[in-house]
Amino acid sequence: MLSLQPDFRVIMKMGNDYILPIAGLSIGYHDFEFKIDDKFFDNFEFSEVKKGDVNVNLNVEKHEREFILTFNFEGSVFIPCDRCNDEYEQPIENEVVIYLKYGHGYEEESDDVIVIPSEEGEFDVSSLIYEYIILSLPIHRVHEDVSECNQEVIDYLENAANQVVENDDIDPRWKCLEELKGKKDN
Repeated sequence: MLSLQPDFRVIMKMGNDYILPIAGLSIGYHDFEFKIDDKFFDNFEFSEVKKGDVNVNLNVEKHEREFILTFNFEGSVFIPCDRCNDEYEQPIENEVVIYLKYGHGYEEESDDVIVIPSEEGEFDVSSLIYEYIILSLPIHRVHEDVSECNQEVIDYLENAANQVVENDDIDPRWKCLEELKGKKDN
C-alpha cells in the first residue's frame, strides 16, 4: 500500500492510475491530480467524447469512517455540434463533492453518497471522473457562433426543410391514416 502524507501531490498515470489507496491515507487532507486526455476516453466504448484535455484536482478529506472527495474539473472536450455535426471544443469547468463511507457492502445511498465495504483498501475514481465530465456538458451542444458551423451541412438541411414544406404530396401511409381518422369522426 502507498501511504500518503497530508498535502502530498500525486500525479496519477493510466492503468490503475485512478485507484485511490484509501486504506493507506492518514486522517486529514490529501491532494491528487489527474490528467484526462484522449486515452482516458478510449476506455469508455460508447462515449460521445473521444478527445479532450481536462485537469482534475481531487482533494480527499479523510475522517475516521468516511472520506469527502472534492473533484475540480477544468479543461475542454471535443463533441459533435447538434446543428452541423462537426466537432467543436466545449469548455469544462465543474466542482463536485462526493461522500465515501464505510459500510457492509457496495451501495449508492444518493447521488453524492457512496458506501463501500469496511475492508476495502482502494477506490477507483475513473467512473466518477468520466460521469462528471459528461454531466458537465451542456444540454444544447452547438458552436458558440453559428458562423463556425459547417455551412455545407447547414445549407443542405435548410434546402431539405424547404423541399418538405413545398411538397404538398402526402405520404400514402399518412393518407390512409387520414382516411381512417375521417371515418372515425363521422
